[in-house]
Amino acid sequence: MSTGFALFQSAEMKYYQGNTASAFDYYQKSIKKILKDEIPTAKAPLPAGTKVPDDMPQELLGMVWRNFVGFFRDPNMNFTEENSPQAYKLLNSFRPGATKGYPRLERTERGRVLLTGMQVTAALTLGLLAWDKRDRATAAKRYREGIELANKHQAFVRLPPGTKGWELYVYHDLQEVKDNLGIIVANDEINAELVKGASGEEPKRKEVVDLPLPQVRVDKTGVATVEDTVKFATNACAKCGKRDSKLLVCSVCKKVHYCNTGCQRADWKYVTLSLLSRSLTLMLIVKNTQDFLHQTLRRSYDVVTRLKKKDR
Repeated sequence: MSTGFALFQSAEMKYYQGNTASAFDYYQKSIKKILKDEIPTAKAPLPAGTKVPDDMPQELLGMVWRNFVGFFRDPNMNFTEENSPQAYKLLNSFRPGATKGYPRLERTERGRVLLTGMQVTAALTLGLLAWDKRDRATAAKRYREGIELANKHQAFVRLPPGTKGWELYVYHDLQEVKDNLGIIVANDEINAELVKGASGEEPKRKEVVDLPLPQVRVDKTGVATVEDTVKFATNACAKCGKRDSKLLVCSVCKKVHYCNTGCQRADWKYVTLSLLSRSLTLMLIVKNTQDFLHQTLRRSYDVVTRLKKKDR
């Protein structure tokens, strides 16, 4: 039976032969083989003196994973969820919050570092794929998931001088995607001002709105298109106006968003007035209902009384 490294070598051979589809398939087989039957933290058995980039992982699993997600990202290969469902399923199984577990990675400290890095880069790759499908809201959400997970692990955000391998690879990936997320948020802020100027309403996440001025969008292949609408990727904080893809939702009204609890507490007047308004409305409804029932019963009594008098 082939080993994870042998499958990796087959993938590399297919790639150099120009058969990217077969190479992509072998990368997946290699990852699955390592996770199922081998030591996931084992170093790649490369020949002595082999030169690799500083951000090339030393672990075989990390090395294969780097190439696997790279195929999804390469605009010249065009691997997507639609044409590569099994590969996408494997990628999505490492998304932060996914239910599938990987106990062989979770047993050791180094394994957990590898797992976290795979989850981070999976989220960032899923974000890029969503962006390619023009789903700005999902792209921003996946970017945020990856960044937040990485921020909990200093190994990926504060690298000591001379760091190489897996940590450097994940770090470089984060820097690139942070720029992407920043651009999405900045564009939403600009577009929100344009839309508010025309309608007076604050656009919400996933809301598709007409733009007062057409914009140019450049896709992953470099082709530029003019767009008249935009799907917002962020919500705005009800207090400070800051936009982000992941804001807190008011537990009372379930509609208003805040960037943190501080803004929510500072905006207590809005919440109080909202509660008061809802309470008063409910009280009026109850009172009007009681008055209506009372009047109806009174009229019914009068009719009955008149009928009885008539019978006499």
